Amino acid sequence: MRSIGWGLALWAAMATGVVSAQTDETSSLQILVEQQQALRAQLSEGMDGVTPRQARLIKESQDEFFAIVEGKQALDELGIEDKIRIENALENINAQIVNTTAGRSDQNVCWREQTTGSMTKTTRCGTQREIDEAREGARGYLERPKICVPPGCGS
Repeated sequence: MRSIGWGLALWAAMATGVVSAQTDETSSLQILVEQQQALRAQLSEGMDGVTPRQARLIKESQDEFFAIVEGKQALDELGIEDKIRIENALENINAQIVNTTAGRSDQNVCWREQTTGSMTKTTRCGTQREIDEAREGARGYLERPKICVPPGCGS
């Protein structure tokens, strides 16, 4: 899923012109088309965390994208209005992908926690996935038997 998020960031950057002039206009349009086709293939296989409604909205935005770029070889063949429509379509796709369960697990989250034996609180940050893994690890520790059974009783 991380590769999809990176790809969407790349698409948005290319559509808005943030990518440096080193990127060839022809290859950047081809990259956009290939990435959209790969995303569509993943959607048809059933992407993790994407609801049917989100999949439909993504496909609608992709249909608009493909209609605009059909027959075009480079981004500079598009008018400013078409470039804006592509950018909007890619932003709609990005919004739906980020709004998935897998997309939310990569979001940074900060929280306050009190240090054991102290009155001071510290701010910690991490991804939602890291928080979930720590929670599962703590739950696993608490669910382990508390009785020492040989071998391995500290001897």
